[in-house]
Amino acid sequence: MVNNHKVTVPKVGMLAKVRGRRGIISSVEAFSDNREGNLHYVRVDYTDGEGSLRDEILWEREVGAYVEEPNKLPRIEESTPLSPDEYKAFIRSVRWSSLSPLPGLYDELKDVRYPITAPFFAAVQAEDFQLEPLVRAMNMNRISMLVADDVGLGKTIEAGLVLRDLIQKRRIRKILILTPASLREQWKSEMKSKFSIHFDIVDRQETENLQKRIGMEANPWKTYQHVITSFHYLKQADIQNQFLTTCSYADEKPSARLPWDLLIVDEAHNLMPPPYGKESDLTEMLRAISPYFEHKLFLTATPHNGHTTSFTGLLELLDPVRYHKTNEFTPSQKERIQSLTLVRRLKSGINRLDEQKGKKPRFCERKLEPVALYFNSKEKNLLKAFQEFKSFVKEIAKTKPPEEKFVIHFALEVLNKRLLSSPYTFADSWFRFREGIREVEGVDFQEAKVSKEQLEEERDNDQELEEVTRSNNLVIGG
Repeated sequence: MVNNHKVTVPKVGMLAKVRGRRGIISSVEAFSDNREGNLHYVRVDYTDGEGSLRDEILWEREVGAYVEEPNKLPRIEESTPLSPDEYKAFIRSVRWSSLSPLPGLYDELKDVRYPITAPFFAAVQAEDFQLEPLVRAMNMNRISMLVADDVGLGKTIEAGLVLRDLIQKRRIRKILILTPASLREQWKSEMKSKFSIHFDIVDRQETENLQKRIGMEANPWKTYQHVITSFHYLKQADIQNQFLTTCSYADEKPSARLPWDLLIVDEAHNLMPPPYGKESDLTEMLRAISPYFEHKLFLTATPHNGHTTSFTGLLELLDPVRYHKTNEFTPSQKERIQSLTLVRRLKSGINRLDEQKGKKPRFCERKLEPVALYFNSKEKNLLKAFQEFKSFVKEIAKTKPPEEKFVIHFALEVLNKRLLSSPYTFADSWFRFREGIREVEGVDFQEAKVSKEQLEEERDNDQELEEVTRSNNLVIGG
């Protein structure tokens, strides 16, 4: 089967269309075939940011491949002019695909090196304070930022705005979002619905599906450009090696460009180095992969665990050029952290600013009031049965090592809280707990500890809390 287009020998730098995708010809090597004459081995780098980054093909044998003529102009004698409506649509599409969709809007903002465009492309009404991380990020040549805003201030939205702007300015292409397993679907949904950015969730099941579709050698870290995965999936030795394989330059020409463009770490305190002792598997995983990213954005509502060594260790993972692990800050380090790296706002601080401007505070003050609980006879019987179950399990826990004992007590704590919530929530957790026993591999101490910290965090979104709780029921079942 031969190419239906007129065969034109491509040259480096030409725009070509190969396998339905547009790309740039990056190399051409000619060789002779005694039977069929001269052939050309061509490398194409795709420009659409989807699927594989490049292909290497035999040009004369590739079906449907062709190069665009340089400076090609439309043949106006062969087509009719656009209608007024089509012409307006064309102008709008050019404007919204440009770096600055509203020319002249930013002329007076002399302090902003790069105008921000993400708010015009996002399906969100961004609050004024949510624009600060975006403006600061766009004024960085290499983004290394720790967003440590209070719970409920919208760190996901702030990260999405930065992400959208970087994509719009063609500064990034390959993106990895690291998050707890319970938040993967939420991140995927938020990025798609609010910023129109599609992400693929990579786990063992997705990897198996990909290999079934395109071959056993398929590597999801190479195939997908926008990836969401969990801490505990990527920390596994075989998965981490698979990821690092895509970062190897063994078969590449030397380049100043790193393999990945942007790393976003949600709930980054879970990967914080310990103040003393051996680093956890999660910390070691982040230390191994972070050098391969040009830009890094860490998100957490609890950036400091009371140990300066841990906090500076996290900053070192974020930006090893500026920071190193230490147990004491110098005045210059404090100034550098505040001015260059850390974004930290509390609801109380934003309310104070609103009051100073004569506005109504936008965040309400939360007050806790006790509520009496009354149980009917069936609920009392269930409560009694669960107390007997707890006593039985605690006796077993006494013979276990400290780490296993922690996991057992954590499981009982979760089930007890769900029982006090309602019989329905307890039943849901109980069946998920049993499902975890059947399906989940053994859970280590660190994974259980992370799950416990997630449950203890304050959350304004009840649906998010419920999703985290359901996911952790599977963990404790393991």
